[in-house]
Amino acid sequence: MTTLLNPTIQLIEQNPDVKSFIYQQIAEFEGFVTPQTVVTVVARDPKKLALQYETEGRDFSADDLKKLFRIAIVLKEGDTKVEAEGVHEDIYQAIKMAKDNLMKELVAIQDSVISQQDRIIEINHYMQHPLLH
Repeated sequence: MTTLLNPTIQLIEQNPDVKSFIYQQIAEFEGFVTPQTVVTVVARDPKKLALQYETEGRDFSADDLKKLFRIAIVLKEGDTKVEAEGVHEDIYQAIKMAKDNLMKELVAIQDSVISQQDRIIEINHYMQHPLLH
């Protein structure tokens, strides 16, 4: 019944190309997740962006919002949750934007956790033991 209310959910569930693209995108989180991490892709109602767009002073109409796909990717482990969203007229671009935005968030978190000293140690290690391709 939910799919009748949100055609994006139906598109995600029934289109194997969209599903495959989602799996490709979330595979890029591999270095940031553990086996306990739950990854969720959520189709949100783009019409609910009206208030946010109005506050930001964006020029839009209700018809403009109806044309958009609003996709969120959520990573949750225990009590910790991080998420990002992508909004675009093309579902593939919305998914990619959500993934890119979440990657930026994860890198920022990682950068704030790793100290400058740890970075120097890591750089020195790789300079002494270069990876061969």
